[in-house]
Amino acid sequence: MKNVISISRRTDIPAFYADWFVERVRQGEVYIKNPYSGTFSCVSLKPGDVSCFVFWSRNYAPLIPYLKTIEKTTSNLYFHLTITGMPDSLEHNTPPYKEAAHDFRYLAGRYSPEHVMWRFDPICITDKLPFEFFEDRFVTCAEMLQGYCRNCVISFVHAYNKVYANLKKYSDHILVDVPEGTRKNYARRLAKIAERYGIKLHACCNDHLLSDNVHKGRCINGADLARLFADPTITIQLAPTRRECACTKSIDIGAYDTCPHGCLYCYANADKETSRAAFVRQDSRWNALGANVDEASERDEHRQYRLF
Repeated sequence: MKNVISISRRTDIPAFYADWFVERVRQGEVYIKNPYSGTFSCVSLKPGDVSCFVFWSRNYAPLIPYLKTIEKTTSNLYFHLTITGMPDSLEHNTPPYKEAAHDFRYLAGRYSPEHVMWRFDPICITDKLPFEFFEDRFVTCAEMLQGYCRNCVISFVHAYNKVYANLKKYSDHILVDVPEGTRKNYARRLAKIAERYGIKLHACCNDHLLSDNVHKGRCINGADLARLFADPTITIQLAPTRRECACTKSIDIGAYDTCPHGCLYCYANADKETSRAAFVRQDSRWNALGANVDEASERDEHRQYRLF
């Protein structure tokens, strides 16, 4: 069975590991580490085993030169592009939102607006960053993406312990606990703005935001991908990654604690210094992020976990 390959919810591969990913595509396989058991699995990236590549990034500029090479494996490419435009105090190493919007328009022009999802998430309201900041920035981004964007995903930041710890360690921002009813009202306001620009708003794993104009998000939606690519082999089997997730089955080839964007609200990094060190240490020749599983004994040991 062919697999949908997610690249990646756990780290920004297009921004920081594009050359590593393309080398894995050329080699036809990649190893991924189970974040709970620590065991490695080998995932085939051969054309006959891949139905779709779903990318997630804040910065596609490093990946764009490789698109023709990637298309040799599959031309079924889908892109999530996060554009929030938060200040450097929360996003330390992300491209300016105007540059990200330029890349969005390029991808939508190369493929179609249906191939690119705008992610305006998470909305991170703090004592120094009120909702009105996000509302104004949403308008600015929607204006830049008008005609190139059909769908946008929002969510509010999940206050994991690591988020509190990183905000305390690296900034003077304090998260504001916004009641669910207020958040739902905020989402409605954004949805009305989105409608003016021909954009449909979706909520990711935030079901309390749903209303007549805020729809349930399905970030990897097998049925939509099958229609978009006219490929009925794409699986529509549900495989949620967390509570209120409605995604269908995919295999994520990323690794936690490897993204050096330094976003303080990120659930995927325990500490930005650790993630930066992992990025510096990574070798594009390694067959996994953070490791090189290339000894025969290691391959034999982990063959039982091989994914097809």
